[in-house]
Amino acid sequence: MTPLHGEPVIVATAVGPGHDGRAELVVELGYPNGGRTQLSITQEALVGALDAAGVTRAEDLLGRPWTVLVGHDTPPEPATATTSTER
Repeated sequence: MTPLHGEPVIVATAVGPGHDGRAELVVELGYPNGGRTQLSITQEALVGALDAAGVTRAEDLLGRPWTVLVGHDTPPEPATATTSTER
């Protein structure tokens, strides 16, 4: 996957804390004009992004366009067991 002219690319990745206490991937994007920004990716979204990019490690996303991180189906959250009182 080759970045389009002017498209931000992934320039760094690191594991960081999520707001819910679970680890997230912090991704730094670099823009052609030298600008930088960071965003956080949940574990579930990361699995989809890695799969779609055909890689197995977050470091392998370096140099790829930021769009590899969006638009992927994520696995559903595990179902919580419920008890029914109906008889």
